[in-house]
Amino acid sequence: MPGLHRIILINCHLPGFVELDVSGHSNICGTNASGKTTLQRLIPVFYGELPSKVVPKTRKKFDEFYLPHANSYLIYEYQREDGQECQVVLTRKGSDGVQYRFIDAPYKSEQILIEMENGEAQAMLPEQWIKQLRQLQIDFSHKIQATSEFRSIIQNDASVGGAGRENTKLRQLAARYSLVSSAHRIRHMEKLVSAVHAKEGKMDTLRTMLAAIFEEDGLVQPTTTVKNTKAREWITQMRQTMRLQSMQGDYEKIQSQTEQLNVIEQQLLMLKPLLEKDLNTLTTEKAGGQEQKNRYKAQQRSEKELFEQAEGELNSRISETNEQLSAKSSRLDHLQQQHEKYQDSDIEQLQKDMDALPLTREEYEQTLEHYNLLIEQHKDLQSQLEQQKFKLSESLERLSRKNQDSVKVIRQQKENVRQTHHDKESALRNQFEQRKEQQSVAFEQQLMDIERSIVRQEHQAKHASATDEEIENGALADKRLELAQRAWQQSSSAKKQAEALYQQSQHKRDEADKALHSARLATRQGKDRLQQLHKQLSPEQDSLRQFLRDNKPGWEHSIGKLIVEPLLERKDLSPQLVQNGDEQHLLGVQIDTSVIDAPAYAQDETALRVALEQATKHVLAAEKEQKHAESELDQRHQEAQLQREMVAERNRAFEQAEQEVSYAQNAKQRYADELKTALEKRRKQAQDALNSLLEEKQKITQQKAEAIAVLKSDFDEQLLEFKSGWQDELAVLDEQIDALEKQVEQKRQQNREQIKQLEDAFNQELANKDIDPNTLKELKQKTERLKTHIQSVSSRREELNEYKAFMQSDWLTQRPVLLEQEGELKATAQQLAQQQSTLQRQYQNKRSELSQALTAVEKRLSACAALITEIEPMVRQLANITFSFKANADSDINLGDQAERISRCTEALESRSRGEKKLKEALTEFEANLGKDAGKDFLDTMLQAFSVLDEDANVRDRLPILQRLLSILASRQRQIVEQGETIGGDLNKFFTVFSDINRKISLQSKRLTDEVSDDLTLDGIARSEVKIISTVDELNFWTPLKRFAQQYDNWNKSDAFLPSESYLDTLADVVEVLPNDANYSIESLLRLELHLNEGGSDLVIKNDRQLLESSSHGMAYLILCKFLLAFTRLLRNQANIDIHWPIDEIGTLAYHNVEKLFAACDTNHIHILGAFPNPESDVLMLFKHRYLIDKQRQRLEKIEPKLSRIAERLQQNSRSDHHSAQSAKDSAKDSAKDNADDSANNDQSQVTA
Repeated sequence: MPGLHRIILINCHLPGFVELDVSGHSNICGTNASGKTTLQRLIPVFYGELPSKVVPKTRKKFDEFYLPHANSYLIYEYQREDGQECQVVLTRKGSDGVQYRFIDAPYKSEQILIEMENGEAQAMLPEQWIKQLRQLQIDFSHKIQATSEFRSIIQNDASVGGAGRENTKLRQLAARYSLVSSAHRIRHMEKLVSAVHAKEGKMDTLRTMLAAIFEEDGLVQPTTTVKNTKAREWITQMRQTMRLQSMQGDYEKIQSQTEQLNVIEQQLLMLKPLLEKDLNTLTTEKAGGQEQKNRYKAQQRSEKELFEQAEGELNSRISETNEQLSAKSSRLDHLQQQHEKYQDSDIEQLQKDMDALPLTREEYEQTLEHYNLLIEQHKDLQSQLEQQKFKLSESLERLSRKNQDSVKVIRQQKENVRQTHHDKESALRNQFEQRKEQQSVAFEQQLMDIERSIVRQEHQAKHASATDEEIENGALADKRLELAQRAWQQSSSAKKQAEALYQQSQHKRDEADKALHSARLATRQGKDRLQQLHKQLSPEQDSLRQFLRDNKPGWEHSIGKLIVEPLLERKDLSPQLVQNGDEQHLLGVQIDTSVIDAPAYAQDETALRVALEQATKHVLAAEKEQKHAESELDQRHQEAQLQREMVAERNRAFEQAEQEVSYAQNAKQRYADELKTALEKRRKQAQDALNSLLEEKQKITQQKAEAIAVLKSDFDEQLLEFKSGWQDELAVLDEQIDALEKQVEQKRQQNREQIKQLEDAFNQELANKDIDPNTLKELKQKTERLKTHIQSVSSRREELNEYKAFMQSDWLTQRPVLLEQEGELKATAQQLAQQQSTLQRQYQNKRSELSQALTAVEKRLSACAALITEIEPMVRQLANITFSFKANADSDINLGDQAERISRCTEALESRSRGEKKLKEALTEFEANLGKDAGKDFLDTMLQAFSVLDEDANVRDRLPILQRLLSILASRQRQIVEQGETIGGDLNKFFTVFSDINRKISLQSKRLTDEVSDDLTLDGIARSEVKIISTVDELNFWTPLKRFAQQYDNWNKSDAFLPSESYLDTLADVVEVLPNDANYSIESLLRLELHLNEGGSDLVIKNDRQLLESSSHGMAYLILCKFLLAFTRLLRNQANIDIHWPIDEIGTLAYHNVEKLFAACDTNHIHILGAFPNPESDVLMLFKHRYLIDKQRQRLEKIEPKLSRIAERLQQNSRSDHHSAQSAKDSAKDSAKDNADDSANNDQSQVTA
């Protein structure tokens, strides 16, 4: 039976020559650590396990342990599926590692061993061994350095080694030395064997084996050659080419912007000479205005100088007059103060006392004499009395005459004062009237002048009217608007006509576009049909179509009429021919296929070739029609482009006419507004002047009243001053007269009193001749009083004289003169103030007139300067603009007045600036979009195309270059689309493989469950199944890949030449998460779950931990074996070979379960290489080859099992009759089973403990 037969170890970890026959169930006994497991580990190595994995990490490396010497050999002798016997020999690889070599012959000692002189055999060195093989003419392979390459050869797995010569060599070696035939593979068998030996099935290992099963069943590993960078590059290029239509639209917009800029520059070119002329005119006007301004300023200075000179002279006179007036007033004030001082010192009483002083002396003398008379005691009292009376009478008479003379003189003085007062008052009144008349005349003259101005301004304010020039400008504005509206109507009609023609050309272009879409769809469908026919003529390897083509001639007329097309392309149907089958039978049903037409996908080769020829002609015709449609579309597109340009031109003309209407309307409105403003301004100026004149009139009238009032006040005050002096003077004279008269009366009274006193004294004397002391005392006091009074009055005689001199010289003489002079000075001062006011008013009027004139000039200058400031930069800007065309001399555009020209130029320059900025931005954005997503060759073409332009070249020079680049992009569009079809087809195929995996995983899940259910039935396990769950849906790119596949299908079925934006988006989503050269193993796309029902409980095993904990140790291992049996069958598939399972400590399992396991392994062509320490175990009877390791001697010996007591009894009873023997055999088996159960229970107890 094909499979591993022997393992030969020469100079390995066991010394000398060791041979292990594994051609059936084999077992190795030995004590603990004797090396049983060490020999079992060699089984996975044969199937391709890495040697480093079979050696525990605490041990030496594999080569150091198993191949310690240069002439150490590990030999596996095996029989291939085709019957050929081979061997694979493992030797040391230098100082580290293992190398493999295949030998095309069974093992014989003469190949490696040589006999020494002492009769012992010794292994050759590898070089001698190779020479020996050559001498024996035995073929062998080259040294295989990598375990992966050895594995690919022994398992016939061509997936290792990649492409190229190395892979070819491996395939050749696999075809010669593989354990299986070329039609089979046993991928991942090493993992299954390792799992058996480890007594623990790792879920990853099981999943890997399961993936190998799927691959054996024809499931293709999903791969794609699409690279992220390439796909992204195509997406960007496709986005670029998809933007071609929008970019062409953008280019048309840029062209429109350029043409609009040309229109603006044409207008600027027309404005340039006019603005230059305006600038020259304004410059000249500014120079003239500056001269006029200078003249006004000189006149202002001259007027100011004259005013200051006149005002200076007037101020000098006013100052002089005020100084004189101040001096006069000060003198008058001093006189008044002096007069008041005298009055305060009771000077009038002093005057009276002084005038009465002689009388007082006389009274003093009389009183003294009277006193003396009383003292002397005269005897002749009567004569003395009479004498005294006479003296008193005489004294009174003298005083009376004297005072009467004085009164007479004073009354004459009083009359003189009255006359002087009357004359002076008349003179003052005449002077006042004269001055009043002079003031009135002066003010009336001013009022008359103002009144005349008021009449003029009133007329101007009520009747402001337009000038002839203003009326003419209004008529011109109306005419201009009429012409502009007429031109607008003409351009509007031309615009509508061009738009109608453009719509017609668009309709024709759309019809041509639809025809092109139809032609492209027909071409694509024809190519698809052609591809389908090619596929039918040359079917894929291993597909059902290929099998039928090779093995079932005429299948098209039988099964081809009934089978659906997708099944013909399937590779997993494992088709086989049924011998002696009736072709009319189909799965037990007979039908008449002659009445069924063969479908298009199931035609014979002749029909296919005819269809292929027709399809090729159809494709050629469709391509020709497509080219014609493309040419027709290009022509219609050019016609539409010309009409679009015509529409754009008509639109520009219409916009220009519309703009001219707007300018004309604005000009008319501006003229109307300016006229309204000018008239309003004139009315306002006249009204303001009128208001000023009325205010000035009121002011002068008020000044006149105030001046006359001041003149009247001064006159009244002066008259009052004079009257006050005159009244005082008359009062003094009246007081003097009154004092003189009183003095006489007082003297008369005194005389009476003295006479009475004398008569009383005389009578008293006569009566008693005695003198009264009181009378003497009174006389004495009176005498003293009179004496003191006389002395006091006499002492102030000088003061009285000064007062008289003051009154005569200063008060009565100077003061009237001063008062008169003060009045004249006040009148002079008022006249000078009036002259000063008049001078100032005249100067202010003149100054205001000059200021207004200067302001008007300055406004004109400011306006000129502002206009120059506004126009000059425009002229400079216009001078800096390089116009690529000449001014249109035939243009009838009215550019309006200066303000409109400035407005037009400002607007045009701003529009040009904005337009150039927008054009630059649009060009920058357009160039960025054009270069966005572009390839390096296109970017290089762009760079080279723009390199011919200078740095200061006009941006509009870039337009022809951009148009050429757009043409290049349009010419590359088809190539880019074809690249996209290739990428999309690859990804769609990638999606199809994934979909197939999804579908097949669910099918294989049931198949694997069915496999698990067979062969090995375990007590307590009611149900066992394997669930395979696809993880395709969990891939991060699966959802976007499905969306992409739908988009790809939509595009493929549509008549659209370009993919949709959603197609690119979904493709971008895919490549964003899809790795480069995505290559997904089947193993990574599934998840494994083991489902058990043990003792009525459902168990789900998803990971290694759950697998280990699923049951007791022994039962868990048997459960694992149950699943591994199924995996072994599936991995081996149809290969007719034996597989070896290394099972350690198999004697610890319950005997009846071991029997079931052996039976299942026999059924599945599996040989067990067991190992346990007890050489007397009944399990040993189940093995064909039995070995014992002598730990002390380090030797492997072949042994026969020692029979137990029950086994011996059974052997004895076997000689009896068949029935007895059979009964004894059954009894022995039952006993053995009980013992095994007891042993298993003990094992379970140990595990539990």
